[in-house]
Amino acid sequence: MTEPELKNTILQYLEDCNTLSLATTRDGIAHAASVFYVNRGFHLYFLSSPTSRHGENISLNPQVSATINADYSAWDQIKGIQLEGRVHNVGGILENARVAAAYVKKFPGVADFLFSPEKLGRIIADKIGRVHFYHLEPRRVYFINNEAGFGHRDELVLEQ
Repeated sequence: MTEPELKNTILQYLEDCNTLSLATTRDGIAHAASVFYVNRGFHLYFLSSPTSRHGENISLNPQVSATINADYSAWDQIKGIQLEGRVHNVGGILENARVAAAYVKKFPGVADFLFSPEKLGRIIADKIGRVHFYHLEPRRVYFINNEAGFGHRDELVLEQ
């Protein structure tokens, strides 16, 4: 696969999927968490609390790995993304209006959650006030495609 074909394949797969499994570490202990994401090109954004386990891990070590994949029932159909990169806390919902708008476009059911949390009650509104967007900048992306052969993967190195 040529590099332009690989980029297009990865970008389409990012558009088609909704969740990523984020792997962080702290004191040599790995932790994985699944989060909804939206992408702008190869840049991935997700919501989380800085006080969550992965939020605290990121503040200490922003180097992460992640996977993105659909659910397959046969091994020879498996496709997916493995990536490594850095994550940065980019602030609250109001400071990231363009990302929030893209997030709502992909996940319309979160519009009240992001923009009118008071409709969901005071406890939820208080929690939402502490949620931040995180920006994952991949440095290496691997596209896994068992349809091309068992364990087949193509690597894309992104400039930072």
